[in-house]
Amino acid sequence: MLKKMRLLRKLSPITDIALIEESADVTLSAGAAPGSDVAPVNGARQAATPVLKEVTANQFQRNDAYGATPVERVDEEERQRISPLARRLAREHGINLNDIVGTGAGGRVRKEDILAYIAQRQAAAEEAISQAATVETSARPITAMQPIFATPTTASSTTSAGTDEELVTPSRMRLAIAEHMVRSKRTSPHATTIVEVDMTNIAKWLEQNKEEFKRREGYAISYVPFVMKAVCEGIRKYPLINSTWTEDNKIIIKKRINLGIAVATDVGLVVPTVYDADQYTLAGLARQVSSLAQRARTNKLTIQDMQNSTFVVNNPGVFGTIISVPIINQPHAGILSMDAVVKRPVVVEDDAIAIRSMMYLCLSFDHRILDGAGAGGFLQAVRTKVQNYGREIDVY
Repeated sequence: MLKKMRLLRKLSPITDIALIEESADVTLSAGAAPGSDVAPVNGARQAATPVLKEVTANQFQRNDAYGATPVERVDEEERQRISPLARRLAREHGINLNDIVGTGAGGRVRKEDILAYIAQRQAAAEEAISQAATVETSARPITAMQPIFATPTTASSTTSAGTDEELVTPSRMRLAIAEHMVRSKRTSPHATTIVEVDMTNIAKWLEQNKEEFKRREGYAISYVPFVMKAVCEGIRKYPLINSTWTEDNKIIIKKRINLGIAVATDVGLVVPTVYDADQYTLAGLARQVSSLAQRARTNKLTIQDMQNSTFVVNNPGVFGTIISVPIINQPHAGILSMDAVVKRPVVVEDDAIAIRSMMYLCLSFDHRILDGAGAGGFLQAVRTKVQNYGREIDVY
C-alpha cells in the first residue's frame, strides 16, 4: 500500500488502460527533457510526500462545498508557486494550501500533491471516525435497538457483504483515477469523432521488417510511432488540439508538442511524456516509447518523465478493441485512441473489393476549444499522413 501511495504522488492517471509493446532492454534516458536535477521516482519519494496535519476525532471537520472556504496563499511570490489546476482542486475540496508541501520545481504545488493530500485526508478522517465510534461503543452497552454505523475497513469489507458478494475497498491509486475521471467529465464538455484508417502499407512493412529492426536496433517498432508522427503533423495544421482552457476563460496554445503515452503497469496506469515528439524520426519515436514503457514497468520513471504532456495517444488496440472512446486527460484539449488493426473487405478504386488492414482512430475533444470542423480536420490530417506511407518506408 505504501508503494502504491508513493506512486500516486508522481503519476498522472487517465482513462483507458493501454499497453505499449514490450521490447528489449533500452538504457535511453528521458528524451528531450534534460536537467541535472532529474532523479528517479524512487529517490525522490521521501522529499515529495505532501504534509498532512494530524487529525483526531475531535479535530476533524468536514470541508466541502457546504463547509469551510480554503485559506489560500495570497502574496504574489507564493501564488506563482501553485499551478492553476492545483489551486482549483484545492478550492473544490476545501483545502488550505498552506498545509501542502509542493513537489514541483522550486516547491511548486502541483495537482498530484493535492490528489495525494485528498487521499491522505480521507484515510485520516476514516481512521478518526472509526476510533471515535470504538470509544463510544466500548463505553456503554449496545442494545438490540441501537443501530451501529461503522466506516468499512479493509478487514471488515470482505466480511460485510452477502454470501454471493464481495465488497472491495479501492486502492488509493484507483481512488485518484476515479476522482480524475469524474472531474474531467465534469470539467470538459466531451465530444467524439471517429475515422477509419487504411493501415495496409504500414502493416506489410512491419511484417517484413520489424524483426530485423529489433535485431539491429535492440528495441521494437509497432504501429504506435506511425500514429504519433501523424499526430504531430495534425497538430501543426490544427494547433488548437494542443491547447488548454484556463480558469479565466482563455486558451493557451502549447508551442511544444509533448505527447503522453499511456502505459499499463502492475500498480495502475501511467502516462509518461515524449518531449518534442515532432523532432523525432519514426525510429526515434519507437526508441522513446520502448524506453518509457520499460522504465514504467520497472518503476524507474523520473518526475520529469511524468510531466508537461500536451496531448495523449492511447493504444487499447493491443487488447483487441475495435472502437474506444477515451476520457480527456485534464487539462488537455483532446486525446486520441488507436484501436486494433483488423483485416476486412473494403471497397477500393473502381468499386473493387479488397482485403485491407483497417483501424479506427477515435478523438475525444473539449468542445469549449474545438468544434466538429477543427476536430474532424485534425483527424483527417492524421489519417492522410498514415495512409500516405508507401510500401518502402524510411524510418530514419
